[in-house]
Amino acid sequence: MNRTAARFAFLAIASLIVIANPVAQGPSDPWYGLQTNPKNIDAPKVFTGVFQIALPKNWHMAPGHTGTIFSIVEDTKKWETGGLITLEYMRLQAPLEPSLITAFGERELKEVQTRELSGKQFNVSVKNGQAGPLILVQYDRPGISGTDDHVAQYSIPIGLVMYRLICIAPTASVEKYRPMFAHVAASFQSAKAGS
Repeated sequence: MNRTAARFAFLAIASLIVIANPVAQGPSDPWYGLQTNPKNIDAPKVFTGVFQIALPKNWHMAPGHTGTIFSIVEDTKKWETGGLITLEYMRLQAPLEPSLITAFGERELKEVQTRELSGKQFNVSVKNGQAGPLILVQYDRPGISGTDDHVAQYSIPIGLVMYRLICIAPTASVEKYRPMFAHVAASFQSAKAGS
């Protein structure tokens, strides 16, 4: 084999390895996937012994109430709007079968549209998550600073619990937050094997 043919064969094999291993090149889905070397996110922590999640560094944690486990907010300059992540939960009557995830996603979308009457550009998609399929509902809504906010709600069914990871950022700067939200969502998983 001549040198050119050998080089071509090497490049072809190397490109197949990169394509087959999306983790090496970062998340292929801009809204769901782990970053290769996240500098702005802490290592995953286990919460209440039930789940683990990686959260942004230097954001402030606030306790939850009723169906909210916690909220975490970005530390910004006075009166400047930043990012917010909230984790809610609700009990399911039965585990959500993967075959029903699309129908449940449409239900989640309708529920959000009913709650967010001033929302716009709604869409829903199903992602392949760490613990199985999950639902991503996205939309824009008027924010408190007079500009729009972008909301990404990840609905993650695990056993008899539906977790809703709600990530909010100013629409104008959503590109800054999207990799962080994608990483946080992809890091969420059950801390108990088999649950």
